[in-house]
Amino acid sequence: MNEFENENFSNQASDENTAIAEAGKTGSLSYKTPVSTKKDRIFNWLRIFISIALLALIMFKNLENFGKIRFALLNINYLLVILSILLYVFMLWVESLRWDVLLRAQGVRIHRAYLFHVMYIGFFYNNILPSDIGGDFFRIYDICKNKKAPADKSASSVFLERFFGLISIIIFFAATSFSIYRLLKNYVILITVFLVMAVIMFILLAKPGLFKIDRIFKKFRKLQGIWIKIQSFSDAVMSYRKKIPQLILGLILNLVCQLIYTFIFYFVSKALELNIGISTFAFMVPVTYVLSGIPISIGGLGVRENTIVFLLVSFGVLNEKAVVFSVIILFIHIANGAIGGLIYLLRNLFFRTRGFI
Repeated sequence: MNEFENENFSNQASDENTAIAEAGKTGSLSYKTPVSTKKDRIFNWLRIFISIALLALIMFKNLENFGKIRFALLNINYLLVILSILLYVFMLWVESLRWDVLLRAQGVRIHRAYLFHVMYIGFFYNNILPSDIGGDFFRIYDICKNKKAPADKSASSVFLERFFGLISIIIFFAATSFSIYRLLKNYVILITVFLVMAVIMFILLAKPGLFKIDRIFKKFRKLQGIWIKIQSFSDAVMSYRKKIPQLILGLILNLVCQLIYTFIFYFVSKALELNIGISTFAFMVPVTYVLSGIPISIGGLGVRENTIVFLLVSFGVLNEKAVVFSVIILFIHIANGAIGGLIYLLRNLFFRTRGFI
C-alpha cells in the first residue's frame, strides 16, 4: 500500500474517478496519482474554512447558552452514547455484508473480514475528504489492487450501494414527510426536488446511452476510448438485472442500515432526555445524510451539525440541547473514523500476518 499512502487524498473526487475509469475491460485497475493543482488546493482550503465557519456559527449563536450547554453535556446518559457508538460499528458491519452480497452477485468473492476492515478505512476517508464518496474510491482501488477484483465489477457494486442508499432515503422520507410537512413546509418540497434530481443522476450514470450521451463521445475520436470504459461500467451495473434475489437482499440490508442510524439518533435523544418519537428521526436521518453529502465542507463537517440543530429546534427542542445533540453525533462519527484510521495504520502489521491481504 505504499503507493496509495503517498496519494494526495485532498484532491477532488473527480480526479479519483478518472483514475477508476482507467480500468480496462480486463478488469485490471490502473490508478494514477492525481496531480494537485493550485485550484484543487484553493477549493480544499475553502471547504476547510466553510467547515470551521459553520461550526463557529453554532458556537457564536449559543454564546449566551454556554452554561446550559455545559450543564447538558455533564448530565447526559453516557451509557446510551456508548451504545450509539457500538451501533455505528454494527451498522458498518451490515454495510460490509451488503457489499459482499453485491460483489458475490458479480462473481467476486472476498473474505468478509477483509471487506469489513476496508469498509472501516473507507469511512475514515469519508470523514476527512471533501465529500462522503472519497472512501468509495479507496474501497474500489483497494480490492482491485490487493484482491485482483475486476474494476468495472468493483465500481458497479459500490455504485449500487449508493443507489440503494438513495432508495432507502426516499422510502424513509416518503413515509415521514406527510407528518413533518406542517413543520417544515417548503423545505420538504425543496428536499423532494433534490431527491428527484439525484435519481435522474443515478439513472444517467447507470445507463448513459438512455440519454444519447454516447453520441457525444462517438463524435470525437479521443473520447471513444473513454466511452468504452464507461460502457463497460454501465454493462456491469445493468448485469444486476439478472440478480434479483441479491438486489432484494442488498436493498433490505441497506434499509437495516438506515434503521440502525435512526436508532442511533433516537438513543442520543434519550441520552439527553428529549421527548421526540423515533418517526421524527426517521425523517431527520435521510435529510441530514443528503445535505451533509454535499461537497462544500470536509466530510460534511458543519453542514451536518447545523442541519441537526435547525431540524431539532424546528421540532421544539431547546437550542442548547439541539447543539449538544449535534456534538454527540459528531463525536460518534469522529470516534468511528478514528477506529478506521487506526485500522489503516495497523493493517500491514495485523492483516497481512493473517493472510487477509
